[in-house]
This record gives sequence, structure tokens and C-alpha cells, in this order.
Amino acid sequence: MSSTGPGNGERRPWFRLTPAEREELTAAGRVRVWQPGEILALQGGPPTSMFVVLRGWVKISATNYRGEVAPLAARGPAEIVGEMAPISGLPRANTMQAIDEVHTLVVTRERLLGVLRRRPHVAEELFRTAAIRLQQSDRLRLESGGPDFPQRLAAVLLELALQYAPDWAEGKQVDLRFNQGELASFARVSRSTLVRGLDELRRLDVVRTARQRVTIMHPRILRELAAGRAVPEPGDDE
Repeated sequence: MSSTGPGNGERRPWFRLTPAEREELTAAGRVRVWQPGEILALQGGPPTSMFVVLRGWVKISATNYRGEVAPLAARGPAEIVGEMAPISGLPRANTMQAIDEVHTLVVTRERLLGVLRRRPHVAEELFRTAAIRLQQSDRLRLESGGPDFPQRLAAVLLELALQYAPDWAEGKQVDLRFNQGELASFARVSRSTLVRGLDELRRLDVVRTARQRVTIMHPRILRELAAGRAVPEPGDDE
């Protein structure tokens, strides 16, 4: 398996494991293919297995007490998802759904716990991954609460890009596979307000949009916008 995002994938959980650890987890699991829209696991469901994404993208979402569905993240190749429920033994905290055709390594709870007992470094890396994602989630909530919407939208897109590509190299483009309704939920605005914000970023040639996709064209400019600094208009000399 190779990383398909910017960089070489070394910051993704699967590649932080040693070859021997990856080999043991692979032997403990089985590969399954999921079609677009198919549910890997449901919020509230039993903690029966952990998933290693080999190919494709998985959307993570959760439903609150009011029945509102909120996107939380999207995870791609070399990411490990659904790992904490098998460890805790508690019901699933979120729903995992295939965005496109997804290939995963599925490791059942019993086999996962066996690997963790034999390979404590694997457990260490899984907890490290959970801690990193908690920090990312806190940061995203912090940035989505800013008073200035263009700056807030830039910051939210930047934080999502760092989730998508943890080994993101400066100057590389990043595709965010969320639709406009999901991005509006992240930014805590209406869809119409989000569309106006994306129009402004398109005018600055910072992003390009397509169906269920926003491509960040110029990460450096997005960072400047997120920090509240002025950026040159298209065609202006820098």
C-alpha cells in the first residue's frame, strides 16, 4: 500500500508501525471492499473491529441528540479508523461511510487485542493517533468560532487540509472530499454563506470546487488569510 496524499505518508498511523507490526496486523485481518456510500460501521453499533484504509476515502460523522448529522473528518490511505471502540469495548461513537470505492483491512476485536498484547508499540501508536485527532478536533472547533467569516473559512479549510494530509508539504495541492453542506457544518454557517465565501476564495484563485470536492490551490495564501493578513489580488505583483 502506498500513500496517495501529499508527502510520503510517514505521519499516517499505518506507516508509523514497523514492517513486522504491519505484517502481524495484516495476518490477523482480512481485506474487504466497500462501494461508494456503503456503511463500514454505524454510530451506536457494536465495537467488533478496527479498519485500516488501504485505498479510497472514508467519511466519519456523528448524530447528535437532535438528530442532526455532523461530519467529523475524512480518512484516506494508510489511516486507521474505528480503533478506539474495540479497545474500550463501548458502542461506536460515530458512523464510517465509504466516499468512493474503499479497500480496508478489517481486524476483529479479539484478534486486535491479541496483537496489542504481543505488540505494545502498536497500542502506543493507536493511542497516539487518538490523541492527535482529539487535538485536531479541538483546533477545528476553535477556528470555526471566529467572528470574521472569510478568515474563519480559510482557517477551517486549512485545518481540514491538515487532517487530510498530515504530511502535507508546502506548495502541494490538497483535495477535500466534502460537499458544500458538510463544509458549512464545519464552518458553522448556512450553505448560502459558505457559497459566498468559496466564491471569494475562488476569485483569489486559492481554491477550486467540483462536486463533493474543494481543492486548495495555494496553501501559503490560505495560511495568510487564516491569519487575517492581506493577500494580493489575482494579477497583482507580490
